[in-house]
Amino acid sequence: MKDEVIEFILRRFPINCYWLNGNCYYFALILHERFPNSTIYYDQIEGHFVTKIGENYYDWHGINIHAPQSEGLVKWDEYEQIDFSHYHRIKRDVID
Repeated sequence: MKDEVIEFILRRFPINCYWLNGNCYYFALILHERFPNSTIYYDQIEGHFVTKIGENYYDWHGINIHAPQSEGLVKWDEYEQIDFSHYHRIKRDVID
């Protein structure tokens, strides 16, 4: 699976369109749509979205080696219950 995800990223996204800072949510969403057995995570410390596919976390760089060690990593679909106000600020300022 890892090679398939990396190949998809390299083939479809050769140019950085702020996928790491500003559009990381949308990149995570694209990966999630392409690989439906995945989960989008938000790193509260880094302010960054990644997608977990299999055992690895991915962003535009490919495998994000820092995500598994982050103490701030939470499933995005559970974040509203963890920090309601911050969740809605992210929705307003980043997603909408």
